[in-house]
Amino acid sequence: MNSHIFKMVQDATLLYVYAYSWTPGFCYNQSYPGCLNPQEYWGNNFTIHGLWPQYSVSGYPSYCTTEPFDDEVPLQIGWDTMTELWPDVQYNEDDPKYDSFWEHEWSKHGTCSGLTQTEYFGAGLNLTGVLLTPDVLHDSVGGEMSADGLRDALGGSDYVSLQCNSQMLTGAYTCWQEDGGGFPIKQTMCPAEVVNEDTCKKSDTITILGL
Repeated sequence: MNSHIFKMVQDATLLYVYAYSWTPGFCYNQSYPGCLNPQEYWGNNFTIHGLWPQYSVSGYPSYCTTEPFDDEVPLQIGWDTMTELWPDVQYNEDDPKYDSFWEHEWSKHGTCSGLTQTEYFGAGLNLTGVLLTPDVLHDSVGGEMSADGLRDALGGSDYVSLQCNSQMLTGAYTCWQEDGGGFPIKQTMCPAEVVNEDTCKKSDTITILGL
């Protein structure tokens, strides 16, 4: 762990916000290439938006080092894995700008994790197998469901912040303890400011779009 990260840990305990996207909701009324030609997986599962270090009280660190993004890392991890689980729907896969999303996530957030780039992206991918897309969400695709029911399925109202656009699900934030070495290991209660970012509270009914 570099000295800058260690100083932040001294100032306030770090945890992670693990941000999921619900691609059908994100793609509503959008004409991005990935929205027009989506992968089947995205229609029934959360995809990854990011893995963000967060202070346990309030605020978050960002751009902690100047280490440049290594565009070989997604290839080493597996291009198909990255584009399925952590996609950028705004570009075609053959567009030179496709990895700009991963570059942004690394530069703004990953550099504050204390992890290598391979470890950082690997940790995000690993959590998809720990926090599975809930069956109650699978069962509601193309219809409506209870927002509180989804919160409960994702750990409870203190552990998740749902994201909506006009009560259409677009994503979810959950919070995770880290093991002292930068790896997320256990879901934990979210800071109040993360819980308060929930944008699905106009009613208990949310729409779950499908592709």
